[in-house]
Amino acid sequence: MSPTFPVPTRSAPLTARRTEYRPGLFVLTFAGEIDALTLPILERELRVAPPGTTVVVNLTPVAFVGLAGARALAAAAERAAADGGCFGVVANSRTLARLFRITGLAAVVPMFASLSDALRELLAAGMHDRAG
Repeated sequence: MSPTFPVPTRSAPLTARRTEYRPGLFVLTFAGEIDALTLPILERELRVAPPGTTVVVNLTPVAFVGLAGARALAAAAERAAADGGCFGVVANSRTLARLFRITGLAAVVPMFASLSDALRELLAAGMHDRAG
């Protein structure tokens, strides 16, 4: 007989912290798990930034991201690009990086290993886009 494992009936809570580093630059830091039950929190926070804003989503404290969460991040990245903004995700999880590669989301959502890398690259890209 194979062992049985309890199936969680509730996801871990998802918390969100929004920091406006300066006008036009938001960092959204999430902690917990992003799944079907916590997806509305992610989607609500991703819609906060006005058009033309640079948004960095810090997922370093996140333990799990489901496919629906990854899709929401991709949609936010596409909205940001359409609105003249920049968007990126900070995550140091190999599992999340693999999910993005397998699903093709890596081509849509820039992923960075650290917040400082994301800020440097996205701010430079934003300055380049505005100058050109």
